[in-house]
Amino acid sequence: MCWLILVVGGLGYIGRRVVESLVSRGEEVRVLDKARRDDLHLQGPEIVRGDATEFSMVMEAMRGVERVVNLAAHVDVNESISHPQRYLQNNITIHLNLLEAARRLGVEKVVLASSAAVYGDAPPPLREEAEAKPTSPYGLSKLCCEQLSMAYHRSFGTDATILRYFNVLGEGGRNVLKIFVENALNDKPIIVKGRWVRGEFFPASRDFIYVDDVVGATLRALALEPGLYTLNIGCGRPVDVRSLAELVLRETGTEVDILLDEIGPHEPLSSWSDNTQARQILGWTPETSLETIVRRYVEWYRRKK
Repeated sequence: MCWLILVVGGLGYIGRRVVESLVSRGEEVRVLDKARRDDLHLQGPEIVRGDATEFSMVMEAMRGVERVVNLAAHVDVNESISHPQRYLQNNITIHLNLLEAARRLGVEKVVLASSAAVYGDAPPPLREEAEAKPTSPYGLSKLCCEQLSMAYHRSFGTDATILRYFNVLGEGGRNVLKIFVENALNDKPIIVKGRWVRGEFFPASRDFIYVDDVVGATLRALALEPGLYTLNIGCGRPVDVRSLAELVLRETGTEVDILLDEIGPHEPLSSWSDNTQARQILGWTPETSLETIVRRYVEWYRRKK
């Protein structure tokens, strides 16, 4: 790679790691992000502070760019239930702005960080050709962004790669692992979500993947041959959240209660990927075990404290 790459949302959880990896490889990187935190000091990239929902800002940030990665979005599924308009308006507007600016400026490729949430409650293992039936406004917003990518590819020839991230875990993430570790280390019960069926509890199962493995897939997507791609970025195996809770207790050396609770109606009980296409097309393999993910997170959390 020897391109000027624009990372939108490049100061976020995954975005920052993408930027750091690109810079470490000697790539020229520009970041567009509205974050105003003082602790975000990345060495190397050009930082453009601005809101990607404003088209003029996107046009300014994209001048001279050859590749774009869109990692900017509201991402909380439960919050999207309470604020559907905010999620749909923000996420769709950002991606539409990026595609239109790319069309006008002749940008070669736009990579979209999408989500397994587009599948809704479809039966796993989830394959890219499965019918998308999102059950949350967040999932719907990502599906709309995917459709926009496809439309711009077919109408204007914009190269588009859609990466459906599954459950990304890692240091700094705000997710189920953060909640479990915080509760374990603060002597609070861990709540495991699932469903009761005829008196038996079935814990939810998810496809957990390490953030650095996701970054690796994203960087490989930037170098794909021209075309339209939709790829699952997951480990390809289910882990029930009760097992995750038990692993957290082992790694922290703590003993707290594990409580069982009903999962929300908008969330699938089981979700995991068939990642065959990502392996074949990207030449990529997720490398980090769940045990390693949890151990690294616990070590990081204790250092942070």
